[in-house]
Amino acid sequence: MATKHDDVAARTSTGERVLAEAARLFRTKGYSATTMRELAAALDVNKATLYHYIGGKEDLLYKLSIESLERIITDVSRAIALQSDPLSRLVSAIKAHINTMLADRDKHATMLNELRALTGERANDVIELRDRYESLIRALLQEGLDRGLIRSDLGSEKYLTLGLLNLLNWTIFWFEPEGELTPQEIGEILASIYLFGVTADAAPASQRVGEAEEVDGRRG
Repeated sequence: MATKHDDVAARTSTGERVLAEAARLFRTKGYSATTMRELAAALDVNKATLYHYIGGKEDLLYKLSIESLERIITDVSRAIALQSDPLSRLVSAIKAHINTMLADRDKHATMLNELRALTGERANDVIELRDRYESLIRALLQEGLDRGLIRSDLGSEKYLTLGLLNLLNWTIFWFEPEGELTPQEIGEILASIYLFGVTADAAPASQRVGEAEEVDGRRG
């Protein structure tokens, strides 16, 4: 006999399937071009069943966007909490961002591409979360600026943040799961490029971060 717990688990599983399939369709076809009929067909359910789990197409986009941003805020916050010096924290943030984003590309790509389709309070909620995440990254960069570990001649932390997020977010559009680089390796490469450049005499990220830790320790 099915229990209440089984019913909740089944509903949760079906709800997750709906979100996953919606993210795939929104990413491949675009939010505006995707119909609820197509989503129902992809899930092999009728539209009435589909509406049992969601209120409408914008509800799906809203949930996908919220989950995307909440997940990346959580994962990056946990990663940087394990580090003490500014550059190690920034490298950890970059790696966590890449790993989280590439682990669920459909959802994160949908949030990045289709956020503008949200309206009213839904749009405000998602923008608030996006701004909270940008503030987290800006604070990391400002910490590096304050300690003299990041160049101050490149403008404020605002533009350093925009440049970093642009570098990281575009990875989602060219990454190949079966390609030669893993998300961890891509994170290491992008951290090194962003922090230390691509010239031949640039030291590896791990070496430069180690040097920064020593300097920061002496200052402390």
